[in-house]
Amino acid sequence: MKGNSIWAKRVMGVGLSAAFAMSSLAGCGSSSSGTESQVSADTTTSQAEQTEEKTQTAEAPVETAGEPVVIKYGTHWVAGLDPNNVDDVTGEYTMAENERQAALAGLQAIKDELNVEFEFVQYSQDTRVELMTSVLAGDPVCDIATIWGGAEGTILAQNVLQELDNYADVFSDDETSWMFYDKLYGHNYLLSFTERFIPRWPLIFNASMIEKVDTLKDENGNTVYPTDLFAKGEWTWSTFQDYLSKISAYYANTEPAVEGNIYSTVQAYETDHRFAGLSAMYSNGAAIYGSDGLGVDSQEAVDALAFIKTLMDEGYMSDCGYYDDNYTPEWCRSQADFSRGGTVFTDCPDWLIASAGSTLADRDESMGIVPWPRADRLDADSADYSQVITLGDSVGILKGVDAEKTELALKAYRLYWLTYYKTLGGVDNLKEYTSSQAASQAAGFGFDIYNETYGQGVLDAFTYISQHLGNDYADLLNLRVAWDDIFGKSLCGVDGFSDNYAVAVEANISDFTNQISNMEALLASNEVHDNQAPSVSAKDIIIPVGTDLSTVDLAEYFEATDSVDGEIDITTGTTTISEELDTATVGIYEKAVKVAVKDSSDNEGSASAKVVIYNDKNEEAPVIEVKKETDAVALDTDASTIDWKNFVESAVDADGLDITGNITADLSTLDVTTPGEYTVKLTATDYAGNTSEAEVTVKVE
Repeated sequence: MKGNSIWAKRVMGVGLSAAFAMSSLAGCGSSSSGTESQVSADTTTSQAEQTEEKTQTAEAPVETAGEPVVIKYGTHWVAGLDPNNVDDVTGEYTMAENERQAALAGLQAIKDELNVEFEFVQYSQDTRVELMTSVLAGDPVCDIATIWGGAEGTILAQNVLQELDNYADVFSDDETSWMFYDKLYGHNYLLSFTERFIPRWPLIFNASMIEKVDTLKDENGNTVYPTDLFAKGEWTWSTFQDYLSKISAYYANTEPAVEGNIYSTVQAYETDHRFAGLSAMYSNGAAIYGSDGLGVDSQEAVDALAFIKTLMDEGYMSDCGYYDDNYTPEWCRSQADFSRGGTVFTDCPDWLIASAGSTLADRDESMGIVPWPRADRLDADSADYSQVITLGDSVGILKGVDAEKTELALKAYRLYWLTYYKTLGGVDNLKEYTSSQAASQAAGFGFDIYNETYGQGVLDAFTYISQHLGNDYADLLNLRVAWDDIFGKSLCGVDGFSDNYAVAVEANISDFTNQISNMEALLASNEVHDNQAPSVSAKDIIIPVGTDLSTVDLAEYFEATDSVDGEIDITTGTTTISEELDTATVGIYEKAVKVAVKDSSDNEGSASAKVVIYNDKNEEAPVIEVKKETDAVALDTDASTIDWKNFVESAVDADGLDITGNITADLSTLDVTTPGEYTVKLTATDYAGNTSEAEVTVKVE
């Protein structure tokens, strides 16, 4: 993992955290369509004049005569990338104005220097499907393809991305080498563009709770904060362990944790073991999979995870939920406990940090951040000491784009983001960006950087973290899943796993090596691989009691379509009937019939249908009971979208079958355009066709 802490391999700061950090969650549902990003003169002339000096690069002059070359830049979230995209309803630009102006400057730069225009293309379906099917069809949906974080492993396995090894020189300078990811499976495939100031799960602390611990004060009675120890170069594993032991001893004998926390007493360090373990590995120069390849079984990794086990065995670190019945940790739970004052340290999801800081501030408490401590064997300035960053969205070049256009696209990509960041930060050198933005970013997260006692230390720690981030490539390659399982089960000693990580990983190393060798072989071929399962949908199967299930035509209830093969005949699949299903007994049987089908590439998709067995001889009216209190309906709500089940306490037929899904409403008495209270008649219909009516009051506000 050498080099991860130097600038050339850092993921550096930029002001797109709100737009891109969670785009794989927030952006996937976007329905905005792609639009051409022709920069109008009235919006970019002055911007270009202001940034002319900042956008100079070392690239050779490019002939700009003639029509511009259009490079298609694909994305799952065009609203966060295209500066000319407007909201369909409000007509307003969807990008924040400062980011929009930076994007416009980038577009102007590639037009002026490379005679290139970006056409931003919104994917019309799931990224994994869209890229694969377009390359298979010989018509790539775009030239530059944005890949939402977490989909990289799947898309690499499709073999739809070009090897970019021959274009490394485009990103060879200090300012933009961070854009070019290390080799994965032996080749360069991916690029970066997103901003990360801190890890996805950084180590944060409650400074006010630390101040209560007398054993953490110096000879003058002043509290020694984690950032003080870090500034002195003393923030190591052993120091951290000693620090936690003092916190643990104090809170074990004082105030209990507030109601709602996992633990009855305040914890020194409550976290998800996976994020603590990953941080410990990077703090010791290890990685699951890094620039040097697989490192999951290295001595550095083994030592790091042994340290985590020591913290847990000594009671200094507690897991936020440990394992439930499905061996799945509650990985956001520690943030909730931290917010309530249930733990002093935690590794907090970055998108929840501001909320935690706000909650602490409401109690007049302060929140700080500190790097995850380094292994004692390393010097403070060791290049092997870094903070782990789980990567977000990345970018690749699709197969089918010729070499000349690929090189031009990469040069335009580099120049666009270089100009974007310089403009956004108002800096002449991209290396200055992280430092220039650190204070505003740290304050935005809610860290108390203005505290007279330790605020500067917190800011210095935040700045250091932003400049020493090591890329967690394992998450891109779907290798994290196997590591999560092995590490967690070895900590717990469950499911036949040794409670020693070194033993557990040695016994399961084939989980990694087999995947890596299979991927390397697949990528070495020229074949595009369809790895997307068919989509199978199911409707409830509602049949009278005594029906012979073999007489039911499942094609009426199941449908299957494939992104490559199209519609698939359900009868070619396999059908599984639940042992609990009894067609001779009235009842509702969840997931009683499962149909699984395969496409021509042997990918399998399945769906399960609920089976309702009802008494078709029933002639009694159902019973409907409405709720006494219900939520109001927002003004101008589409009345057809109101879920009337929310207004009903229960609705059952004569046999007790739930029929809340069979409720309709008479909308003639409801005016959602005018505030007020309205009486609406609901009708419940049972499976035999019997009905009952009830009235509810609907408040529109």
